[in-house]
This record gives sequence, structure tokens and C-alpha cells, in this order.
Amino acid sequence: MKQLLLRIDDDLHRRITRRARRTGRSINATAGEILAHGVSDEVLDARAELRARARRLGVLAERPPAPPVTEADRERALDATRGIGPVLDDLWAEGR
Repeated sequence: MKQLLLRIDDDLHRRITRRARRTGRSINATAGEILAHGVSDEVLDARAELRARARRLGVLAERPPAPPVTEADRERALDATRGIGPVLDDLWAEGR
């Protein structure tokens, strides 16, 4: 295991200390967890993580299902927007 000497401002140290006390862990363990979490490839989308936490807590208001789209409406939308840009073309190709 490697050691890291890190200088941080007093406010950041206080916040890490408070979290460590709140979770009953050491400052070192808490700071290590925060650093590991911050560089994790699994946590690229903070919104997705926040939504997952809200869902687990039962406070996430789910969106109502989208109204059905007829095939004719879909074709009209495709024709009207085709070629506007690659992002939109990709979304249509995915069926979204």
C-alpha cells in the first residue's frame, strides 16, 4: 500500500473530518474512499448516481410514460429532421 502526503485547505479537512465522524470511520479511510470514488470509471454520470440514490430512498418522481407515436407521425418526424445533424440522426437510428 502506498502513502500519499497531501496538503488540503482547512475547510476541506473539516468537511472530511465531519463525514468520517458521521460514518464512524477514520479520516484516512474516508479520504481514500472519496478519492477512489472521484477517479472511478463507474461514476462518470453524477446525475445517474443521484437518480439511483433517490430511487433507493423512494423519493424519485418517475416520469410518466411517453404517449404512443403512430408510425405515420414517426415517419413525418424522420423526414422533417433527417440530415439536421449527426446526433439527431443517431437518435433516430436507435429508435429514440
